[in-house]
Amino acid sequence: MTEVDRAAGATAQYGRLRSVGVFRARGSAPLGRCAVRTSNEFEGDSVGWLLWLALACSGGDGDDEGGPQVRVEPVSVVEVSLVGRGAVADQVGASAVVESELTANLVPEATGIITEILADEGDPVVEGQVLATLENISLGTGAAKARAEVSRLADQASRTRALFEQGAISARDLGEAEHALSTARLSLREASAGYGNTRMVAPFDGVVALRNVKVGELATSATAAFQVVDLDALRVVASFPERELGRVHPGQPVRLASAYDTEQGTTGIVQRVSPVVDSNTGTFRVTVSVNPGQNVLRPGQFVTVTVEVGRHEEVPVVPKKAVVYEDGVAVVYRVVDAPEPEEGEEDDEGDGEEGGSWWPFGGDEEEDDEGEGEAEESEGPKLVAERRVVTLGLVDDDWAEVMEGVGPDDTVVTVGQSHLRDGARVRPQETGSADDDLDEVGAVDDEGEGDPG
Repeated sequence: MTEVDRAAGATAQYGRLRSVGVFRARGSAPLGRCAVRTSNEFEGDSVGWLLWLALACSGGDGDDEGGPQVRVEPVSVVEVSLVGRGAVADQVGASAVVESELTANLVPEATGIITEILADEGDPVVEGQVLATLENISLGTGAAKARAEVSRLADQASRTRALFEQGAISARDLGEAEHALSTARLSLREASAGYGNTRMVAPFDGVVALRNVKVGELATSATAAFQVVDLDALRVVASFPERELGRVHPGQPVRLASAYDTEQGTTGIVQRVSPVVDSNTGTFRVTVSVNPGQNVLRPGQFVTVTVEVGRHEEVPVVPKKAVVYEDGVAVVYRVVDAPEPEEGEEDDEGDGEEGGSWWPFGGDEEEDDEGEGEAEESEGPKLVAERRVVTLGLVDDDWAEVMEGVGPDDTVVTVGQSHLRDGARVRPQETGSADDDLDEVGAVDDEGEGDPG
């Protein structure tokens, strides 16, 4: 058999396989499948095998190059929101540290050994409460000596006065005795005050924030033994750029949030605004008083300070996350109905659907067409994303004011728009309302109550 005859035989065999639907390919056929169907057809015929394999795995002969192809258009699942009307705040922000208006670092006025600790970190204290006591032998001895000297001079002055009344001594002798008694009393007061310094007391109502001493240690004035703070008198001192000097005023509301957890925060009010600008940093100081009674922020904590300097009410707004920036231009994607296809496009699409599947197993063409019809019915109306350039007004943490580009009641994409293109097909994700979520929680609770186990 010549090579031409072998090639002709391979072509004829390929035609027979194609006639039964094996190679109704819309792409290249899998290599493994080609090998299984032909392992016994061209045994010992290398030329016929290679020719048949080249034709089969290429997807068909020249007549099929222009065959019908099914166009699969991807659909992006997105989350959407309606354009509504609401309020948007004009804000300026900075970072700062929380501190207390009343903070006292207590150091012992006298050097001594700590004998007793009566308060620890986190304990609430009141003004005058003893926090610790220390022992200083010299101070105690000096006070005792001064007390004894006062007692002696008091007796001497009393006898001197009796002698003066009898005329036995002069007035000068009486004056000297009384002067010595007054001097001794001043020395006793000084010694008693020094001995009183061996007790450390709270200067105001607050909380012990720090304890740096232990029983038996030598306490000196070089190191603070205790720190007492008032947690009800917190403030934040922030530095704002000088361009905001004319916009920040006392009395404006402030939102304070933890720098590491924005969900943790509280509110405050602008208390003071410095009238001067620091020439080195180009900033001015703003003192914010934290609302008393809050238990979220603590002294020393880093926070973000957001001052509301203005507000627009009842303006068109979209969620801030709906706005994306493309080459510095603010853009939103509006969800609209897909345009009607032209007549030629409909014919092409119909021809493509008649092509069926290249896979000869697992169902015939009628089953595939039926499945495709059901899928199309479940998709609902075709929607596309329309790219819209918008003009923004005020933008806060949650909302953006839209001045131009979209109108009221338009539907915009809020999640999934970062990779969209103009005209791309989308399918809005169905999300339940808050009431539905509460109903589900209630149903779960009811089931839990009914379960005796």
